[in-house]
Amino acid sequence: MRVLKDALLKAYESHAEAIYRHCYFRVFRKELAEELMQETFMKTWSYLADGKEIDNIRAFLYKVATNLIIDESRKRKEESLDALLEAKPALEPASSDHLRAERELALKEVLATFGQVNEETREILTLRYVDDLDPKDISEILGITANHVSVKVNRALEEVKKVLEL
Repeated sequence: MRVLKDALLKAYESHAEAIYRHCYFRVFRKELAEELMQETFMKTWSYLADGKEIDNIRAFLYKVATNLIIDESRKRKEESLDALLEAKPALEPASSDHLRAERELALKEVLATFGQVNEETREILTLRYVDDLDPKDISEILGITANHVSVKVNRALEEVKKVLEL
């Protein structure tokens, strides 16, 4: 049991921030993202405590988090993006007002774009560009081939380009 505890603590130290970020960019609410991240590690602990083995802890954590996000989205109605942006606290301060304004504008544009694309597009782009996972890890999380992941990423980027009218 001690070995399991140490392994999970190591995984938490290595991946908790990335799992939180993944959850945040899928639900857009800090508190909910924190809850989902914590529940991800609790479910992983239960899985390991039941004597089951995990080959790739990183991919497993993302898979659990993604499933929890899906479950959560089924429970709650979607809030409008405008309401989420108004309720969001100020961004972390930048070194100058000019940089802060640019970052705020870029974040609003990204969040607005995410609100206009389908869930599959948000998921694949979050895994690839927010969580910085490679196609092999994403393929394990989604249960598809790495080649299929690359195709989905390209299609998702095309969808975002259409939304942004680039």
